[in-house]
Amino acid sequence: MREIGQNLNGAKERVKKLLGIPVLIKVNSGRGKSAIFRGEVAAVFPAVFTVRLDSGETKTFSYADVHTRGVLFLKPED
Repeated sequence: MREIGQNLNGAKERVKKLLGIPVLIKVNSGRGKSAIFRGEVAAVFPAVFTVRLDSGETKTFSYADVHTRGVLFLKPED
């Protein structure tokens, strides 16, 4: 059986390492739909983190989204 808390802490640490680094973010919306955004992790909080997109928009995600692979971080290709 998985230890959920342990893996969520791992997701938090991975997101903290990306703070301020440009990334591509693939968001799985369900039913085979996904969207890709370019931006950077702007802030980390105890339960969520925010991403500032290149368009100026801010999106908020939970660490559970990262843990369940609903949000994937990709290396940007220039």
